[in-house]
Amino acid sequence: MGSEMCIRDRCMFLPFDSQAGFRLAPACAWPSQGRFSSMANDPDQSARIEAYLSENLSPARFKHILGVRETAVALAKRHGIDAAQADLAALLHDCAKERPDDELLALAKRNGLEIDEYEQQTPGLLHGKVAPFVAAEQFGVADEAVFDAMRCHSTGRAGMGPLDQLLFVADFCEPNRPYTAAEDVRELAERDLEAAVLEVMQFKLRKTLLKKQPVHPDSFHAYNALLAKRTHETV
Repeated sequence: MGSEMCIRDRCMFLPFDSQAGFRLAPACAWPSQGRFSSMANDPDQSARIEAYLSENLSPARFKHILGVRETAVALAKRHGIDAAQADLAALLHDCAKERPDDELLALAKRNGLEIDEYEQQTPGLLHGKVAPFVAAEQFGVADEAVFDAMRCHSTGRAGMGPLDQLLFVADFCEPNRPYTAAEDVRELAERDLEAAVLEVMQFKLRKTLLKKQPVHPDSFHAYNALLAKRTHETV
């Protein structure tokens, strides 16, 4: 499953480090409850974010992000999920994706994030967990629901909310994805978002097992929790 992993954590912002490449806010805890203004409807903010992503990511990654954004907003409107939050989460979900492994590890450690054995072996798994730091410092984002979706957009997690599910699916099935399963998931997501989440989880688990790679616990627990929920609802 490679970089398709993340862990939901509460985090601390620490000062600027020249090796990290950007400044973090002075020691303050991420809000753990409630939702805070994300300025998601601010066109100037969106323009700043797009400019930053275009300058700091590869063209292919930036194209992917725009595809996720398009898909996420469409699904949000379809399922009655906050479209502004969907737009912001999609736009920022991969903002740390192409940072070097050593930088991802350093950012995580400096901000008090626990790094598990899977992330230690494959630091790319941390890109979703450190992305909220970039979003908060660079653009003033402070929306915990958006942060949650960003953190688990690759692996999923047990108890995923609607915004989490939406970004998880959109990341998999945006129009630029080359695999045929993406189109099937897009069609399924229009009708049943949770069913689409399960389909994506199954696809990722099969792919990981075929490659004889370890399954991150977040993915395992996410699948079991959602499957149990769906089974209970049909009984």
